[in-house]
Amino acid sequence: MRRCARALAMVVFALVAAMPPAESGADNDTAAGRRIFARGGGRDEVFASFSGTRAALPPAVRRCAGCHGPDGAGGREGGVEIPAITWRALAAPRAPSPGRPARPGYVGATLARALAEGIDPAGRRLAPGMPRYQLTPTQLTALSDYLGVVGTERDLDPGVTADEIRLGAVLPLSGAQAASGQAMRRGLENALAAAGSIYGRRLRLVAADAGDDAAAAFDRLAAGDQVFALLATLLPPDAEGAGEVPVIGPLAPTPAQPLPNRFHLLAPVEDQMRLLVDELAGETPHPLRLAIVGPQGSLADAVADQAARDGAMVVGRITAADLAAVLPPAIEPAPDAVLALPGAALDGLAAQLASRREDLLLAGPAQAVTPGVATDPRLRLVLPVWPTGPGGRDASAATALPPLAAAAAAVLVEGLKRMGGHASRAGLVAALESLRDFPTGAAPPQNFGRGQHIGSRAGVVVRPDRDGGIIVIGSWRAPR
Repeated sequence: MRRCARALAMVVFALVAAMPPAESGADNDTAAGRRIFARGGGRDEVFASFSGTRAALPPAVRRCAGCHGPDGAGGREGGVEIPAITWRALAAPRAPSPGRPARPGYVGATLARALAEGIDPAGRRLAPGMPRYQLTPTQLTALSDYLGVVGTERDLDPGVTADEIRLGAVLPLSGAQAASGQAMRRGLENALAAAGSIYGRRLRLVAADAGDDAAAAFDRLAAGDQVFALLATLLPPDAEGAGEVPVIGPLAPTPAQPLPNRFHLLAPVEDQMRLLVDELAGETPHPLRLAIVGPQGSLADAVADQAARDGAMVVGRITAADLAAVLPPAIEPAPDAVLALPGAALDGLAAQLASRREDLLLAGPAQAVTPGVATDPRLRLVLPVWPTGPGGRDASAATALPPLAAAAAAVLVEGLKRMGGHASRAGLVAALESLRDFPTGAAPPQNFGRGQHIGSRAGVVVRPDRDGGIIVIGSWRAPR
């Protein structure tokens, strides 16, 4: 066991935040054209429909890249040939071939007609699957400009220039949590500066204040094409505009199945609770008798399932945070341990435990208990991050790098190095998916894969001591 001094206070800005509850590398016109090409524009930015209807198509259907590919090179889909739509391919006259009649090269006016009416330069109708667009002259110019660079070395993803990569984070830089948000920002800035230049590009953080509307701040960074990726960022559940922006280490609960471009570094709550059951069962010299306190539902069912796997018995399941309801005479014989689920008022249960002398263990998530209350050695708390900063430093110190900031920055920098000199979001996602047992220090070793974007199922269990510190029990562990 290892002793850590006063380690719960600053570990937990990231954990509390995670509990349930304008330019790119090109000019503005090209950036707007990219947005139409890659994402179909914003939700209400572009109107498009299929021939013969007036039903508006959503961005995912009207985006050019969906059929013609992110580089505009076309290909085959379901046996159907999808033509290239780079400007070089469009402007070149096409010779006749089996199944493909000849056509003149496109010019500005014929491209506008093809987009609006679905008619090519030879006067033939395009395939019915080609949307009909109502673009303003500015939008048409922007899209034409982008078709001239798509798939070339000049086609830089948002947030990328020849000598810089901009990375974003939405943090509480004002208000009640400003100190924690500012510490997170400093930690990210220091970590990116320490990484130095990667393939000739320095890394720069663009931090947005969550203020009163974190979703709007997130949308400005993600949908506004200001940044290449986001890291250690607040992730509002209803934020619009995330699009294809990679998000690394979001300050949000780890879901069972993350979205394709989101990489979660922390174990889901279910795995943390299962790990606590393992710990309680391991400390009990006989088959564990466990009481569960908290909301009924899938999480409580998962805890009961883990208890059965460990040969334990669930002797009580209550919703009210009342130790008396799970102790004699309510339950005979007494349980060996009580596990508090998220939302079960662990502070209150810990206060009740302090007034009792039973040889009883009380367990729950560390972020659910106030550090000053967590002094009873009978408490067992689970953390998805290490309770001290890198190198064993006290994570509560003002100079310490917040754990999730350190981990997210380490994962991002490694992904950028593996991605190579051509900076693309798709390349970053592929590089991150190649990480195996990647050490971050503050978080467990990360393992990603194609379609597998939860980096770890592991956590660490700690117990308080009476001097205000905590003792780490073992090391990183995943549920059995």
